[in-house]
Parts: sequence; C-alpha cells; structure tokens
Amino acid sequence: MAKICIVTDSSVSLYPNEAKQLGIEIAPLSVIIDNVEFKDLLNISPLDVVEAIKAKKDLKTSQPNIGFLDEMMERLKAENYDAILVFSIASYLSGTYSAFRLAADTHGLTHVHLVDSRSAAAPIRHVAIKAREMADRGESVETILAYADRVFKDSVTYILPENIEQLVRGGRVKGAVAALINLLKVKLGLLINYNSSTIEKFDTARTEAKLFTNVIDTMIKHGVTAKSHKIYFPDCEAKDRIEVFNKILQEKMPGIETEVIVLPAGIAVHVGIGAFGIQAVLKD
Repeated sequence: MAKICIVTDSSVSLYPNEAKQLGIEIAPLSVIIDNVEFKDLLNISPLDVVEAIKAKKDLKTSQPNIGFLDEMMERLKAENYDAILVFSIASYLSGTYSAFRLAADTHGLTHVHLVDSRSAAAPIRHVAIKAREMADRGESVETILAYADRVFKDSVTYILPENIEQLVRGGRVKGAVAALINLLKVKLGLLINYNSSTIEKFDTARTEAKLFTNVIDTMIKHGVTAKSHKIYFPDCEAKDRIEVFNKILQEKMPGIETEVIVLPAGIAVHVGIGAFGIQAVLKD
C-alpha cells in the first residue's frame, strides 16, 4: 500500500490536535495584528481574531510563513512518502498555493500533487478528511484526486455578513454602493464558486428570511439534496442566525446533515462578526 501524506492549510479550521488525530498535516495561515505575525489556530485563536475585529485593530491575513513551509517540506521529504497530496485554499484568495509549490520545488519534491481547491473552509476540510480515509483503505492517488476534483468543482459557498462595516473597512464595498445598502437596509449575500476568480455578490434582499430562502432555493437548483450533500456552516459568532437558517433549511430539505465550523480568519477579517457561510459539499 502506498504511503500517502495529506496536507492542507488552516483555512479548513482544524485545530492542531484534531489534525494530528486525523493524520493530516496543517500549514497555518499567517494572521497579522498591528504588524505582529501569528500562526492561525496555532498561537492565535478565533476568539483572538474576533476581539481584534471588535477593537478595530489593523488586521490582515497572509499565506503560511515561508520558514514554516520550508521546515514542513524538509520533514516530509525525510519521511519518504510515495505521494504528498496538498489541498490548498483558492489561489485567488491567498498566495498559499504558490507558497506550497515554492517550498516543494525548493526541496526537490517531485511526488507532490498540489490541488487548487478554488474554495475555502469546508470543501477542503471535507476532502482532506475523506482523502486520509481513502489513503488508509489503500485507494490510489488517482482515485483520491478524482474524488477531490469532483467535490471542488461542485462546491459553492455563500457568505452572509450581518452588516457591511468590515467589508467597507477592507475596501471590498465602497462609496455609493455602501451608502445605498445602508440606506435601503438590505441584506447582502456573497458568493464563491469554482469558476470565479473573486468573491462576488450573490443577492440582496429586504429581509434576512428572504435572503436565506433564496440561498436554499439556489442550492436546490444546483442539485443539493439530503442524500447527496452535507451542509457546513462556517461561523463567526453567528449562532443565532445559523439556527434560523437551519430551521428553514430543514423544512425544505428534511434530514440534511449539517455541521458548524469556525469561519476561517482569512474570510472573517473581511466579512466581520456575525457573519456565517453556507457550504454544500458532496458526500461521495
């Protein structure tokens, strides 16, 4: 049986102890607060990120520390894997994909399969865990990569900020658009999908219930069912909103499996406190 290593980044919201138990290597994204660099989920917690947002500190995120990646690849090379499968946050959201490639090339690792998920959070988390299970069953690299490709191409992410304050602070929503949203008091939905190269506007609605219903109806049109998909909710202190959304979801898709995870710092710093995501991920 081939010796396969599964690697991803901290956008999957797995804590180090969880990743170790699952047999997955995690490269932490960098979180910079007032020019001090931290390693996401390693020496800074989601609560620390929330507190920094509340305090309106200068908050940025970046690709994993190059030194950390260099040490990781040196260690993995010494462990003589037959294949190293790396599932990265979308290359248009972060420089992580390129940083993984540079670190692998620097150490002459020719058996690295680097996959740009074109996504973040739950689809990568789901694939990484499933890939580890498949590898442990003795399934081939090709079979695992084919599964990952199918999941990533199917995945669509909806992000629902509670307000646009953090989007305005980060320059994602500007001027007249921000003023219009505030004036009309509309709710904004954002979208990430495999074929895009940016975070897009999905929808605006006068009420949150209407926005929630529009997301669910769109997922149904996309082919999401309780049998085929699992729904993940990346959360940034939005438990009450998630509970309301899930109630509507269960009415429209009875019995669909759901799980709440942490909204990755790289997204939370842009969409702010009270935001959450909806990610439908193929189970098989």
